[in-house]
Amino acid sequence: MALIEEFEKQGNFLFRWRSYVPSFILLLSFFYIPEHKYFNNSYQNQIYYAIFCFLISLLGLFIRCFTIGYAPEKTSGRNTKKQVAETVNQTGIYSLVRHPLYIGNFFMFFGIVLLVKNLSFTLIFFFFYWMYYERIMFTEEMFLRNKFGAKYLTWAEKTPALLPRFSNYKRPELDFSYRNILKREYPSLFGILIMFLLYDIILIFINEPNLADSGIQNLLKPHHEYIFIGSVLFYIIVRILVKFTRILHVEGR
Repeated sequence: MALIEEFEKQGNFLFRWRSYVPSFILLLSFFYIPEHKYFNNSYQNQIYYAIFCFLISLLGLFIRCFTIGYAPEKTSGRNTKKQVAETVNQTGIYSLVRHPLYIGNFFMFFGIVLLVKNLSFTLIFFFFYWMYYERIMFTEEMFLRNKFGAKYLTWAEKTPALLPRFSNYKRPELDFSYRNILKREYPSLFGILIMFLLYDIILIFINEPNLADSGIQNLLKPHHEYIFIGSVLFYIIVRILVKFTRILHVEGR
């Protein structure tokens, strides 16, 4: 009993700080970046490799979007202050796996980790991710078990925690909502773009330090400016829509 209470205590603490995980991973990667060379010693090849890593992060975002596109209100959210659940999701992706959002998070972060091309950093990430989210998942499941009782236990017994069981698939009860995705996931896309952009600029500085001799602006490529301006405009516009209008509001979501 004492061990369970300790896990819950740790899980509740980590739950409140989970939005800072991307920042921690980015800061940790800085220790490995000084040793990082272009992929096959070519910036062009590095761009191709970065695109590959970016697609892995987008896979994670796609899993999150697929989950949230069908999610009802007060479930599958970004709440960090306390556990919130008005129902037990049992259809759609939740008929395959109990924690789809954390699978999505894993691939989002994993794409960034792969950029570093360092085995020790990758192993640290795997260990950190497991230790961090294991306690959060435990706490969430205890909360759902206490709130929904047998209804939750019946679903949990036949639904894997992280490895999908595709034979269990049930069609979602709600229609897919693009507005709900845009309202709830725009920070994720913005964060991925900025992380990849920042990493690319730092990598140029490390591999071609002579470019900065006549001004830091020489490190910037045209695509850096397009990505940065587009990302910031996207974030500001959606932020305004979410905070000051009901354009992205969907009843019951």
